[in-house]
Amino acid sequence: MKNKLVFLVVGIFGLTLFVTPNIVSAKTETTDLKETVKEEIELFKSADGYEDYVKQLEEADLSNYEESKDKVNIYFFRGSTCSHCFEATVFFANIAQEYGQYFNLKAYEVWSNNDNAALMEKVGNKLGDDVSGVPYIVIGKKSWTGYASSYDDAIKSEIKSQYDKKVSDRDDVVKNLNVKDSTSSSSDVVALLIIVLAVAGITTGIVYTRKNAS
Repeated sequence: MKNKLVFLVVGIFGLTLFVTPNIVSAKTETTDLKETVKEEIELFKSADGYEDYVKQLEEADLSNYEESKDKVNIYFFRGSTCSHCFEATVFFANIAQEYGQYFNLKAYEVWSNNDNAALMEKVGNKLGDDVSGVPYIVIGKKSWTGYASSYDDAIKSEIKSQYDKKVSDRDDVVKNLNVKDSTSSSSDVVALLIIVLAVAGITTGIVYTRKNAS
């Protein structure tokens, strides 16, 4: 009986190691506006020609920006060290004082995260966009490839247009794709625990049945 119990414990531990990577890996990872601003400052603070932009990010008033489920999601696919992505980040930081009460920025770095890149492709396919580069900005069903200051008014207009709708009536492509990102790790732990406990119960039942049968 002792040997069977040892086998059971080892078996469950092995299953945990096998299942865990499949649950907690292969996820998209997001950063919000404040985190993205910090990353961009670090990336460009020593780069020539970006001093003014870096200063704008450092002085940006983000006090009106807090994540909230009732706000509009802006999906911002970006690449590390991408200059146009950096400029787009400056734009979002600069409008945070006036529009921060309306939007959540969900930024996906796609050059070093394959799952983020795959998500960008899925979103592009859903919207009928040929996404071959970054930045790629999505609000509702509208999207912008690349970034230029000429996009600013249209982006701000779409933020407000989506916000004025009921939450249930808003267009949200990524949410409709049922994407699970890195913020969902707690639910994965619960799922893993349920699996382990279920297997433990089944295995214990098998051991008990065989013991009685013998």
